[in-house]
Amino acid sequence: MLPQSYGCTWITSRTWNAVAILGMASLLVVAGCGSGVKFATQAASGGTTQAVSSVPSGPQLGYAWYAQDETLRPILGVAGSSQFGESVVPAGAYVAGASSSPAGVALLISSDHQVYKMALPNGVPAQIGAAAGAGSVIRFSPTGATALLFVPGGTSAMVVTGISGTPQVKQLTAGSAILDVAVSEAGSVAAVLQAGHGATVNLLSGGGHAIATLSGDGGVSFTGASEDLLVADSGANTLTLVKSASTTATPVQIPTANLLKAPVALGASLSGKYAAVANSGDSSVIRVDLTGASVAQRVVCPVQPTLVAQLSGNGVFRFNEINGAPVWVSDVTAASPSMLFIPALASATGTTKTGSSAAQ
Repeated sequence: MLPQSYGCTWITSRTWNAVAILGMASLLVVAGCGSGVKFATQAASGGTTQAVSSVPSGPQLGYAWYAQDETLRPILGVAGSSQFGESVVPAGAYVAGASSSPAGVALLISSDHQVYKMALPNGVPAQIGAAAGAGSVIRFSPTGATALLFVPGGTSAMVVTGISGTPQVKQLTAGSAILDVAVSEAGSVAAVLQAGHGATVNLLSGGGHAIATLSGDGGVSFTGASEDLLVADSGANTLTLVKSASTTATPVQIPTANLLKAPVALGASLSGKYAAVANSGDSSVIRVDLTGASVAQRVVCPVQPTLVAQLSGNGVFRFNEINGAPVWVSDVTAASPSMLFIPALASATGTTKTGSSAAQ
């Protein structure tokens, strides 16, 4: 049994087939398909032999980087009935990685800071001819056409465009420490920069001019394939949509029903209609209808949410790292979103079960 504090219901092997059929029928739009090949060895572009693995056939929710053993894990199944699979890269071969489910691609950083592109689930990692700073974080644009690498606290960022074809790399610089960044499909880069006791949001790709002033960094994200930028202020507990951020930069405050409590991260659905904001002031995620058709909703999270990471589908997000405990996800496009868990990895708990939960 899962500890009662999680409020979860296990799905046993006897009921698995029925749940899988129902889950796949209702959430097939969320899922992608993998391949059925096992581990193999292939020669990487640098001439070294690279062990490659892939995931079993069937629906997937996406991928997640597991820092503890430096692996990139597929999330097998559908929301509410899923588990982590075997890594698609050998453990310890890379020091950092991130993926884009919509684009079906991952970027990986080796111990000598070289950046590699890998087609998921079982492509051969190919070096893109660029070096990242030590401790770099990887961010993808919403549909994965563009990526950005930066070192938190540093003053430069590397933009990678043309990911689906031949990647092109461009370096951008900032006037002060970078706290957070977002990149659009077109390659526009909005950075949250330290400014005294507060912060500013600057468009680095547009000459570095400021487009917003914040009392605290609560997260930034472009919405879908647009140039509209979502900005959360962790001090003022506000959410602002900066329309056409790369050109006219017109800010519009989004009603959140006073539900924001020191936001720490956010993300938007691919349609641009919904947003998810992770609160650090309490254990909750706020689902916001950006069209104004419905009021903001508070969704209780059984753990403190620390991130809003995009998975497969229109608006499915992950809210915490893989750390030996269940990982929590939700589809914020649902009329009444629920928190659903992915069981902890077997290596961390000694068991692997598949389950679901509704925590509201």
